[in-house]
Amino acid sequence: MESRVRPDQQQAFDHKFADDYRNKGIISEGHYVWVRQRRMRLAVDRVLELLDRDPAELSALVVCGGTGAEASYLADRGFGEVTNSDFSSSALEVAQKRDGRLAVRTIDIEANDVPDESYDVVMVHDGLHHLTRPVQGLNEMIRMARLAAIVVEPHLSLVGRLIGTEWEKVGDAVNYVFRWDHDLFAQTARSQLVREPTHIWTKRLWDHNQAVSKLSDWTDDETTKMAITRAVYGALSPVNRFGNNFLGVLVK
Repeated sequence: MESRVRPDQQQAFDHKFADDYRNKGIISEGHYVWVRQRRMRLAVDRVLELLDRDPAELSALVVCGGTGAEASYLADRGFGEVTNSDFSSSALEVAQKRDGRLAVRTIDIEANDVPDESYDVVMVHDGLHHLTRPVQGLNEMIRMARLAAIVVEPHLSLVGRLIGTEWEKVGDAVNYVFRWDHDLFAQTARSQLVREPTHIWTKRLWDHNQAVSKLSDWTDDETTKMAITRAVYGALSPVNRFGNNFLGVLVK
């Protein structure tokens, strides 16, 4: 199947992931990991609750997975088989070097030959908004998922339009930041699944990693950084319903 990946994106992300590995060796740690995982934790908890299954019995695929941080999180949560996928060979090379528990697979999420329902759970974390056809990306996730799909992406909201990034740049590649809401997510899923019974759950919350990180730039102490980060997001939690981040869960 012909790839939909733009050459400028392929080159930009290959260089980015290769440089990340040369410069840092591993993905970021500390409070950055907590910020990333707080969103995934809510969605994964919901899926496991709805499926009522031991994660050790489940296979998982992460799409647009980059160097595998999200896949490693699923492995930490006890998923039996975890595959990290991306269109970037540099990213997959890094993922294998930094976490031997992960299988890797080159997948262009917009155009691929992965058979239907190949994985129990399929997840994306801040990846669909890089695509030329983000809705097609979700369609493919639903097709490849046997039991559930998880989406963590920017939310379509007034806040996002006012202060969010509209055009994102990685190297010389530029992409439009596509945002989701409950109706768009639900309609996309139901249009594809037609009459099949489904459970759709969505949630909004705040995520301003760069802004929050700047608040703690004055210290190099990771414990202090973590305390500041937790305090900020704790203060924002009562107004999560106005947040700029979207969690979507579909259980077939």
